Amino acid sequence: MQELARYYLSQGKTVRAAAMMMRLIKTEPTAENLTLLADIYMQQVLFDDAKALYLRVVKAELNETAMHEKMQ
Repeated sequence: MQELARYYLSQGKTVRAAAMMMRLIKTEPTAENLTLLADIYMQQVLFDDAKALYLRVVKAELNETAMHEKMQ
């Protein structure tokens, strides 16, 4: 589904791309998927929505790093 969203994005069909990614992140909220949706929002000039997703990715990565450091 991510590949299809990237295709739609390359064709300038940002609404379709965003809709696909919104469905995908419900089941697969990976950093890659969230970042792609944020990138789509940036192209749609939805800066606040993009910012929220970018922050979500950064926070998740920081939490993951902290967990790995505690385990070592």
